[in-house]
Amino acid sequence: MLLLAVKGITESNRKFLSQYDVTVVTPDTITAQQIPEIVISYAWDDAIGQKILANPNSKLKWIQTQSAGVDYLPLKKLKDFGVVVTNASGLKAIPIAQTVLSYILYFARGLNIYASRTHWEPYTNQYLVTELPVLVFGTGRIGQQIASHIRAFGGTVYGVNTTGHMVDGFDEVYSMHDYQKALAKSRVVVDGLPGTPETDDFFNNHFFDQVNQLFLFINIGRGTTLNQNDLLAAIDDSRVKYAALDVTTPEPLPKNHPLFDRPQVLLTQHTSWGEYVNAGRTGGLFRLFEKNVPSFVKSGTIQYNIVNLDKGY
Repeated sequence: MLLLAVKGITESNRKFLSQYDVTVVTPDTITAQQIPEIVISYAWDDAIGQKILANPNSKLKWIQTQSAGVDYLPLKKLKDFGVVVTNASGLKAIPIAQTVLSYILYFARGLNIYASRTHWEPYTNQYLVTELPVLVFGTGRIGQQIASHIRAFGGTVYGVNTTGHMVDGFDEVYSMHDYQKALAKSRVVVDGLPGTPETDDFFNNHFFDQVNQLFLFINIGRGTTLNQNDLLAAIDDSRVKYAALDVTTPEPLPKNHPLFDRPQVLLTQHTSWGEYVNAGRTGGLFRLFEKNVPSFVKSGTIQYNIVNLDKGY
C-alpha cells in the first residue's frame, strides 16, 4: 500500500507504517508510475492530487487533511471517486481555545488600552469573564474546548450548531435558525464556522444589525464566513466595540488594508493554532492519523474525523 506524505513524517512514523506494509513516498520522490498507485494521501498537494484524480486507474481511497477545514479540496470529485476524507478537527483545539480566551482577557481586562499608553493614566473600565456571556458558533471539538475554558473562569457560554442539539460543556445550544435568542443575551461572539456555501458572509450587516453594543467579535473559523466591510461598519457605528480576527480574506492582508488601521481590531494572522512542542500547523497530526491506520489496512474502514463531503465538514 502506497502513501504520499505531503507533510513531513518522522522515522518513527515510517516504522509505524511499515508494520502495516505501508510504503511512503513524498512529492520529491514520487514517480509518474506511482501516481495511480497512491492509496493514502497524508495531507493534500493540489498539483499531485489533481494528477491522481485524473488517472482512471487511481487507487486513492483516503485523504488525511492537514487542517480542520476542507474547503480547498475538490469535494464533489472526491465523493464521486469514493474517497474518504478525514480532517484535523481537534488537533489544535487547545491552543486555539487558549487564544480565544486570551482575546477575551486582553480586551476585558483593558490590556489593549495599556499596551499603547506611554503615560500614567489608570484605566478601570474592565470586565470579568463572568460578566461577558459568550456565544460560540460551532460546537465541535474547538468549540467544546473554548466552552471548557470559559466555564473554567466561571463564565456562561452558549453554542450554535446546525440542529440545536445539546453538546456537553455548553450552558445552552441553539440551531442556526434561532441563534437570535442566544445573541440577545451574549456580549462576545466567536465565529468558529467552517467555510461552506451556506456560511459564506454569514456574519454580515444583517447579523450585526441584531447586536446591541456587542463587546467583542472573534473569528477563528474561516475568513469567508465574515463580511469584513460590514464588521468595520459595525465597529465604526459602535454596534461592535472590539474585534479579534485570526482569519481574514485575503491572507495575507495587503499592507494598506483598513483592518490594520482600526485600533479596535486585533489581528493574529492565522496563528491561533501555535504551540511550542508540536510546532507548525500540522504538529501532532500523525497522532490523529495513526488512530485510523489499523482498521483501514485491515478492512478499509475509518472511524475518526470523517468529513461529510456533502456538508463540507
